[in-house]
Amino acid sequence: MEDFYGSLASFLEAGETVAVATVISVRGSVPREVGAKMIIHPLGRHVGTVGGGCGEAEVIRAGLDVIQTGQPAIVRVDLTEEISLQALGVCGGIMDVFVEQMTPHPAPGAVSPMERIAAIRQSFLAREPVALVTVVSGPQQGSQAVLWLDRPALGSLGLGSWEQQVIADARAALEQRQHRLLTYPDAGLRVFVEVQRRSPEMVIVGAGHIAVPLAQIASLCGFSVTVLDDRPSFANRERFPTAQRVIAGPLRETVRELPMDHDTYVVLVTRGHSHDVECLLEVLDRPVAYIGMIGSQRRVEGVFQLLEEEMGIDPARLERVYAPIGIAIGAKTPAEIATSIMAEVINVLRGGPAVSISDRRRERERRRRELARGEKPVAEMATELPSWKG
Repeated sequence: MEDFYGSLASFLEAGETVAVATVISVRGSVPREVGAKMIIHPLGRHVGTVGGGCGEAEVIRAGLDVIQTGQPAIVRVDLTEEISLQALGVCGGIMDVFVEQMTPHPAPGAVSPMERIAAIRQSFLAREPVALVTVVSGPQQGSQAVLWLDRPALGSLGLGSWEQQVIADARAALEQRQHRLLTYPDAGLRVFVEVQRRSPEMVIVGAGHIAVPLAQIASLCGFSVTVLDDRPSFANRERFPTAQRVIAGPLRETVRELPMDHDTYVVLVTRGHSHDVECLLEVLDRPVAYIGMIGSQRRVEGVFQLLEEEMGIDPARLERVYAPIGIAIGAKTPAEIATSIMAEVINVLRGGPAVSISDRRRERERRRRELARGEKPVAEMATELPSWKG
């Protein structure tokens, strides 16, 4: 998202008027998710995509009209036509796309697009939650405000008596870190709350053979990648040309100092399990989205048991760790293992249904704790339930 706003700022700084298309709602199977964005340029220098194909062509046509008229529009992209060899869009769903003009010449006294962009980009740098709130239909269509959790909004939506309620509802969506289309039938009003997310960050601790393809795949998937190793011969720009940062330094101390938040995905793939465990202890209680640690089932279970017995770590704290790391795809080579890890990270990011290798360890650990408490494992109890037939 940082790159998107950087491109938008560049167009506006050059004095160009463009249109911005944003997916605000979806139903069924569609090519892009809510919040996907695209810059429509009058000379075809578009940035981003809302799905491609005929649907996107329709959005581009609407964008060119919006650039000329300045009047926002909602384009409904319907991909529910019957499947045939001639059909060009048969995903099976519908998405609504809001299209608005972005101009370097705002109305006098209004907050300019450049001011909103600067505020959002500054919040990215400060790692603070921020949302862009847009009236997509009804009174004041197209009005926008930048919203934070802990200070007044930048700009006004111009909604009069409804303003306070809309801002409160938008702030609730921001607290939950979820895009939301707010609907107020009594006011004939719809407002889209676009929670601004930095690009997810992957921190790869260990710059060995698996880290090289993993950094490449993660970059292709839109992650900002940081690679760390205590060996400069491994942690260098030549080995990791696609990474945003490559750090050569002491592992545990550097991990401790790295800024991390809910958009951070930590992958522990060092050359030795003792290093993995030391770094694990530094991130175990931090508010990161994902912690994955490499190792065999037997070794991981042994290490976790030692952490519990010798360091007094509550095994419940280890439940969040994906170890052994990855999705069970039978991976063998470094590139295959990197693919397995990336699949698991995406599964966590998107809330997917894939089963992780670590799920087996978690199930065994739950059974062990149940037996230690003298309880019958839940799985065994389920088999003893009577079979009722009506």
